Amino acid sequence: MSGQSSNQPSPPSRDDRAPADDGAALDVRVRRTRDRLREAVLRLASERPVEEIAVADLVRGARVNRTTFYKHATSPAMILEQVLYEELDRVRAAWIADVLAGALPVREIWERASGALLDHLERHDALYTVGLTGHRSAVLHHLLVEHFTVSVSTLLEREPEAVPGHEGPLAWRVEAASRFLAHGEVGIVEAWLALPAPRDRRLFVSAATALLPSWLIPPSR
Repeated sequence: MSGQSSNQPSPPSRDDRAPADDGAALDVRVRRTRDRLREAVLRLASERPVEEIAVADLVRGARVNRTTFYKHATSPAMILEQVLYEELDRVRAAWIADVLAGALPVREIWERASGALLDHLERHDALYTVGLTGHRSAVLHHLLVEHFTVSVSTLLEREPEAVPGHEGPLAWRVEAASRFLAHGEVGIVEAWLALPAPRDRRLFVSAATALLPSWLIPPSR
């Protein structure tokens, strides 16, 4: 018999350690694959509308196989939406925080929000130019409309006194106002993208601050 006490715990076996090690390795592989897919779809969507990107093109560009791709998404458009929504969600969060804080004038709130959106548009300039100039990508247009719709509705649901009109249920008025403003904001984006480069950021900011309604910022702010 060994001199060791029988009560001393034995070291963990390889099998005991395997799940944690394998899980960490799996997380790294999943993130690496996700990053490759995102980089590939951004590159390809900067060359042609995302609707024209085949799964075969994307998996080849990302150096993954089809089976792996379908564990992450059902289409290249879904991968693109994931990337852009992550950035746009941060723009929305900052805008709503400024509105609810009530520390800034209305014009400055719009200017800050427009500046953040412009940073996003310029970061992906080729992608948005290819997709939105000439209305070539319905996916990209819809993505922006939905983003702006959710942004406005999120604010109005928190500040129902800002919703214009009195006819019909509040939920209907929030939805109608949100979609109306969302399509207008996308219109400003498309008009600005149609300008020859280099585009003047001041034109976008001035249009947004002039055309988007002051009632969207609650009177108490």
